[in-house]
Amino acid sequence: MFVTSVDEVEEIQMNVKGAYGVKVKYLLGENVGAKRLQLRLFTIEIDGYTPLEKHKHEHEVFILHGKALVRGGENEIIVTAGDAIFISSMEEHQFRNIGKENLQFLCTKETVT
Repeated sequence: MFVTSVDEVEEIQMNVKGAYGVKVKYLLGENVGAKRLQLRLFTIEIDGYTPLEKHKHEHEVFILHGKALVRGGENEIIVTAGDAIFISSMEEHQFRNIGKENLQFLCTKETVT
């Protein structure tokens, strides 16, 4: 078993083409022996967004704070704190902070070999 505190994990600015105002904390992953999943905490500043992307791994997302416009394929939906989202393999997706506070969510990432 491994336990950490969110306050003990380094926050990293996401410097990826197509992203703006996104920071991530890698809470759990290979560094603690997790072989199949990562648990990450994302913070997106007001007017910030993740890149529009698709990839082999799935995501499960839980919104902690804020309001986002989530694009999934050709669909767009507004989500708020307490909402859970499943993003399937190869589904194009993007998160945009459309609220008046930082958007924060937990996101799993399947480790695909």
